[in-house]
Amino acid sequence: MSGAHGPKGLTRRNFLKTTGAAGVAAVAAGAAAPQLAAIAEGYEPGQPETQGEQIFRGVCRPNCFGFCHLNVHVRDGKVVKTSRAEYNESCYTRICQRGLSHVQRIYDPQRLKYPMRRVEGTERGAGEWERISWDEALQEIADNIEDTQKQYGEGALAFLTASGNQAVAITSAYSRLASLLNASSIMPCLDMGSYYGMAAVAGNYISPLMGMGMWEGNEPTDAKNAKSIVVWGANITDAQIQNWHLVKEAMQGGTKLVVIDPTFTQIAAKADKWISVRPGSDTLLKYALMNIVLEKNAQDVDYLRDHTVAPFLVREDTGMFLRRSDMGIEPTATGKTNPTTGQEIMYDPCMVLVAGELKTPEDPSTSAEIEGSYDFEGVKCRTAYELLKDEIAKHNPEEVSKQIEVPVDEIYELADICIDGPVYHYEGYGPQAYNNGAHTTMAGLTLCALLGNLGKPGASYGAYWTVGIVNNPAYTTPNGPSTGFSIQSVDFKNVVETGKFGGEDAPIKMLWVYSANPVNTHTDTHAWTDTIIPAMDYVVVADSVMTDTAKYADMVLPIAQWFELEEVSNAGQTSSLNYNEKAIDPLYESKPDPQIVSELAQKLGLGDYFSLDNGGILKEMMDTPIGTALGQTMGDLREKKQVRVVPGDAEKKPHIAYENGAFGTATGRFEFYRENPLPRAATTKVPTAEEIEINRMAHWFPPLEAWPENELYKKYPLVLMSERPRYRVHSQWFSTPLLRELDPEPFVKINPKDATARGIGDGDYVECYNDRGFAVAKAVLSEAIRPGTLVYPKGWQLDQHKDGGWSQLSSTEFDSFAVNNNFMDVLCEVRVWNGGAE
Repeated sequence: MSGAHGPKGLTRRNFLKTTGAAGVAAVAAGAAAPQLAAIAEGYEPGQPETQGEQIFRGVCRPNCFGFCHLNVHVRDGKVVKTSRAEYNESCYTRICQRGLSHVQRIYDPQRLKYPMRRVEGTERGAGEWERISWDEALQEIADNIEDTQKQYGEGALAFLTASGNQAVAITSAYSRLASLLNASSIMPCLDMGSYYGMAAVAGNYISPLMGMGMWEGNEPTDAKNAKSIVVWGANITDAQIQNWHLVKEAMQGGTKLVVIDPTFTQIAAKADKWISVRPGSDTLLKYALMNIVLEKNAQDVDYLRDHTVAPFLVREDTGMFLRRSDMGIEPTATGKTNPTTGQEIMYDPCMVLVAGELKTPEDPSTSAEIEGSYDFEGVKCRTAYELLKDEIAKHNPEEVSKQIEVPVDEIYELADICIDGPVYHYEGYGPQAYNNGAHTTMAGLTLCALLGNLGKPGASYGAYWTVGIVNNPAYTTPNGPSTGFSIQSVDFKNVVETGKFGGEDAPIKMLWVYSANPVNTHTDTHAWTDTIIPAMDYVVVADSVMTDTAKYADMVLPIAQWFELEEVSNAGQTSSLNYNEKAIDPLYESKPDPQIVSELAQKLGLGDYFSLDNGGILKEMMDTPIGTALGQTMGDLREKKQVRVVPGDAEKKPHIAYENGAFGTATGRFEFYRENPLPRAATTKVPTAEEIEINRMAHWFPPLEAWPENELYKKYPLVLMSERPRYRVHSQWFSTPLLRELDPEPFVKINPKDATARGIGDGDYVECYNDRGFAVAKAVLSEAIRPGTLVYPKGWQLDQHKDGGWSQLSSTEFDSFAVNNNFMDVLCEVRVWNGGAE
């Protein structure tokens, strides 16, 4: 092929369309077409360098969880392509359309080239900018920091970040600056419902090799060891493309695939069974499954007795476990620390029943009873298992079938699948994106504990995502932790409106955003554009393109792209630290974030603290005594490119969550019942007594908004759900030309029945709206969409819509315990767009 056209006039654009369609078809068919298979067979990762070309190791590091290694091909100082690089564990050697399009991200016409300041006298968001020098920009920022902190206090300056760049040097540099300035932090609340649900009942996992399972579960490579894979609300073929081959390979080995999702997704099309559940009702389904488990007497009594709080007696008067201290025996120190709370563990055992008498769980004389009651000094006590049974009994399959709109025989069939373990439950982030979302994760884990389906190969529940703990407080907090506020992003609006947090004055007046785009990717755009940002005296955004958030800044700083600096990524599903070489110098006037921080520090009189470049920061963070002992130094990473941070081997011995019944809870057991439930984070909300009681165990309560009994349904009868597309990760890659050819504009999928009732035709531009806002997109009629719902791919910028934007329709309401963005707890209506006419 030569020139712009191939054989028979095949244009580049047609080729993209053809190969894009072929890729979709291959996924749908489960196998590549013969000609594509032939190409794949001849492909070798780790392409050799050629004359005039150098290859550097890069890491693709958004939060799709893959952190795929890439070859970055450089000629004459320019990146000319990216190709798939060999992972140390071949099962993780992958690349996708996003990874292949990095050249266009680097040389994106929309890439920011130099610092820009909002023109004085113009409104934020108006798009009026002027180019200034780095020296002017950093001096102005330094002046604003000093003025803000002098007038309002040190905590009036706040830094906000999220998951846009999992990178050790960048994170460490900002952490160091924030701690020295005693600045506040605006913490991300993205997908924290599942995180909180897991930590609530199973605790936080921390491995001997310094890996922390924020979203715990068996490593995805373990799926092949299961009899069945049950996918809860995850369209793996699009959202985590790198894991699809693991599921497919398991299926080829005889593992059955079940998908539970309101929408008939691509992975649902490949499943042995698909169950369309009503949005926000997963907890009900899981309780119905538990009901059937008890009906069939299929519970694992030994597991419940030995590894859960099932035999612990619970006091009726306080809801607390009956402990030895209640009998007048003082707790004793153990010298051990709780990995979740960081507090010393005191030995004050919970009491159990053995032949009707009180014993400690460690008493080896006889097995503890998981059922029974005891009168202790006039206070009735019952086992935690009996309390769980009471909750399960409230949700019989027949009633649940009506509530979730799933035939009762399908619920029984699913129960049989779950009972016949081991079962690998792959939880996505859809079910937890409602106000009740944390409880669906708690219920899913409880179902597995009831069956003993945890802690062994093929037996798992979760959304595995590990963070390698690279921690050197001597660098990140040289004078101790910041005294500023830690405010959850979903609560930020409330803090701004009241000026209070934790009983103190909290006048946040200056905001610095990096590795994040909250106006677009957090809930409730108007909370940011109409309340939070107008309350700021000064806003700084550091990014590589003009995002929705950057448009509302006073100063925008151009940052270096991933391959323009040396870095280490420390998160994802590959259980590893991953090394990224510097391939080219930063383009235009862009600078690496740590360099920006360092140069700003000079102007703030903190220059002595910032003398290191990226490589120096990485050495400080990695070459610690622990890093040296574990083989995780920069020397190790530069040589090996990847260092595993949890024990095992992805292919031969994948990570098994909660192995041998070990849980990171206060009791060391699976706590389906919690005596002292605590919120994930402090907020302006104070949990009520009723909320505390509800959070003692997984509990069903309707979504805040997206439920038929809600009065709002009469006005807005459609549940608005988002999906994670293969062409973006949240809002990253939004402007990449190659991907825009494949995916040119925002669209929304609607069932033909709902479309016909509203006079909407396929391809019409429609307005999805509610009382909070609206978004205009092209309608795609699809039988795959459950009636009564709409589905849109997330991550489009505001100006890529004809009008409005998707996050305008969501709210900043949140559950006081999970403190989570409720992306899908949204009702709306849709109509044909009138082109903006009144």
